[in-house]
Amino acid sequence: MKNICLFLIVGVVMLTSCGQGGRKENLVDGDSVGRIIDQKNAEINNLLGTVNDIQDGLRQITEAQGRINELKREGAEGSAINDINEQMAFIRRTMEINNERIAELQKQLQNSNINVNNLRQTIESLQMQLNEKTLQIEQLTNELAERDIKIKDQANQISTLTDDNANLTQDKANLAQANEAKARTIGQQDKELNRAWYVFGTKRELKDHNILNSGDVLTQGFNRSYFTEIDIRNVSSIPLGSKSAKILTTHPAKSYSLDKNSDKTYTLRITDAALFWSVSRYLVIVVK
Repeated sequence: MKNICLFLIVGVVMLTSCGQGGRKENLVDGDSVGRIIDQKNAEINNLLGTVNDIQDGLRQITEAQGRINELKREGAEGSAINDINEQMAFIRRTMEINNERIAELQKQLQNSNINVNNLRQTIESLQMQLNEKTLQIEQLTNELAERDIKIKDQANQISTLTDDNANLTQDKANLAQANEAKARTIGQQDKELNRAWYVFGTKRELKDHNILNSGDVLTQGFNRSYFTEIDIRNVSSIPLGSKSAKILTTHPAKSYSLDKNSDKTYTLRITDAALFWSVSRYLVIVVK
């Protein structure tokens, strides 16, 4: 059985606008991020534990089938009949437990906020193995019945597993839809987490768009459409094309540099994106 790897993306949205005169700043709580990561790790470990239990149950069922085949070859008489009945009872109980574990796994996934797309194929594989085991046990029951082995109760119990598996198939389809919806939500959250906006222009241009007003930056009613939207993971430098540049919004000094090019124009280089955008997701630069 292949090992399962779950990749977790924990997003914390840090959108703030920065400036003087009544601007609000939202700061990221590092402790909260740590708690979220710990919680997600615990959820992943819990899910993996449930999957490992299901895999172990399937292994035990296979071993019990092998013991029954050995007893059949020895002959269905005396103690062999009792041993076969015990093995069949064990298989029935183990399959019931496995169905309960899959139901619990689905419940855990439905109540989880992590990206669970990577578990879908594993769940399908486990379901297929349970279906195969159901068919094998039904065939074995018929063979034992033909040899007058009294396993009527076990056969009835195994037949009910077929209905359970049908329900699990429907639950799996519902789970797949839920997972797709969660994946879309996580994708949107990831996009929001990494959005930022920048603009550079002369004082006149910034004033015309109400970005600069009487020395204040990003005053009420500034023209947001004048900004360029970026993904902070993909932008580490912004050529300014000017021989004079000054950052008006607040960004930690050690997170960037203004480098002069060979033509004496400046380029903004972001050396620590997380730190640079931690105070404000808006960047305003005045140039001449």
